Amino acid sequence: MSSTISTHSANIADLLLDVVFLVDAQGILVDVSAGCEQLLGYRPEELAGRRMLHFVVEEDRARTLEEAARVASGSERIGFENRYRRKDGSMVDIMWSARRIDSDGMRIGVARDITVRKQAERRQSALYAISEAAHQAPDLSALCERIHEILDGLVGVAGMAVITDEPAGHRRTAYRAGAAASGDLYRAGEDWRGLLLAQEWLSIELRGQAGPVGGLLLRAKRGPYPAPDRELLEFTAAQIGMALERKRLHEELLRHACHDELTGLPNRYLFFDRINTALARVQRTGARMGVLYVDVDGFKQVNDQYGHDAGDALLREVALRLVGCARHSDTVARLGGDEFVLILEDLMAADDADRVAGEIGAALGRPMRAGGAELCVGASIGIALFPDHGQRIEELLKHADVAMYRQKRKRKQTAADGCAPAQALPTP
Repeated sequence: MSSTISTHSANIADLLLDVVFLVDAQGILVDVSAGCEQLLGYRPEELAGRRMLHFVVEEDRARTLEEAARVASGSERIGFENRYRRKDGSMVDIMWSARRIDSDGMRIGVARDITVRKQAERRQSALYAISEAAHQAPDLSALCERIHEILDGLVGVAGMAVITDEPAGHRRTAYRAGAAASGDLYRAGEDWRGLLLAQEWLSIELRGQAGPVGGLLLRAKRGPYPAPDRELLEFTAAQIGMALERKRLHEELLRHACHDELTGLPNRYLFFDRINTALARVQRTGARMGVLYVDVDGFKQVNDQYGHDAGDALLREVALRLVGCARHSDTVARLGGDEFVLILEDLMAADDADRVAGEIGAALGRPMRAGGAELCVGASIGIALFPDHGQRIEELLKHADVAMYRQKRKRKQTAADGCAPAQALPTP
């Protein structure tokens, strides 16, 4: 072979399926076989005289320089892989065999296009990584961030959003990044599945076993996604959909485990978790905390006279009124039966608990409709304060319970306030 690869059109090197490169000691391209146009999109004359490293993907340049130094030192190399940027901006994977030409002080390399194989390997790796993230990510935000990272490295993602279908027909944008980070992705009242503002956005429905749970919106970096990429994105959407469904199922199970099924309030288990946390906080800060025991007066009579459905309706209304008397930072829980308890944190003064108790008494003293009757039940309320009535949970609860029963006995000995315990509504 002469000092140039191609001296005329019939040169054998031009017939090879692989591409032959001749590079001088400074890394400048001296000559390239004709196959380079199919490999990189450049004609041989466009590459001659240019630094070869310029076409290497930036992330691969450091190890490419290390490999070139080994070849320049006399090592023959077969199987080195790196990535080059084509003329159109796309990327091609190349496997090299190379050696030094001692007589000319140059390096000769034979390049083989292995893009198809490498893409298949990366796709398989991405499928595994996406599946792993769907099962291990601690929450939806972390899952979406990880999937965005995986997809961007494989197919290029200029923007990504995940929209979830919420109860009562509402939609929530659970994740948005890149081109989706600002602005409206779809018009109000429109269905994102088919009415996107920008045609370059790809929308894929997220589904669980029970049906649709939301949508995945993606914007490509370079034109529409080809069919192989869409297959990967469909798989990704399926993984996100299953993860969303698992998350909702977990939340539902947790809600049932920690909340009273009838009223939706925290149950005994969650109450003790909350009061442990609250007590630790006020012990650390020196703040004042109140515990209110609330027992519904006349509840047994309502059950006996109007039935359990009316009793259940009454308890649900009591729960709503108790929540209405509490602050957002307070806890209202149902311990069981007709017994409720409130945790009042960061009270400014001792009489703050008395004020809340007065509001509760007034709220529960107003007539309630349940079981076709207008009912007046009232409530007995016991108050315990930290640190006045105890330093431990058991002390506070016992004090509030005793105070509540003391008030209940007192109310039984006192004449009714003029409102009958249960008064039937007139029949229409």
